[in-house]
Amino acid sequence: MYEIISALRQSAIVLDVEVLELIDEDSVKLIKIKAILKENCLLYITELHTKNYQKYSYHCQKNNGDLIARWDNKPHWKDIDTYPHHKHENNQVFPSHRVTIIDVLDQIKKRGDFSSTS
Repeated sequence: MYEIISALRQSAIVLDVEVLELIDEDSVKLIKIKAILKENCLLYITELHTKNYQKYSYHCQKNNGDLIARWDNKPHWKDIDTYPHHKHENNQVFPSHRVTIIDVLDQIKKRGDFSSTS
């Protein structure tokens, strides 16, 4: 969980990081973050880990609410080869592996004008 915060703070495309919720106990680990990105974008992150369950969502959107991309493992797209892992983009759902914050930041950085920020 703390590596997510560290990666966000070290990224050149992240302007601010707000930890909305943090639980770090033996039985449950939960983190919810709102990151303000360059290019008028927001990244909402949720990671939940228990002994028998893991849930994640990385939701990137424009400030006006328009979805850029979301990676998650909500088990509702059973026809996707990588079920339950998938990515929402351009009003479509695509196969996706289990992403990390580094994967997400790299993919976001490749979009738009982010390529000019190292």
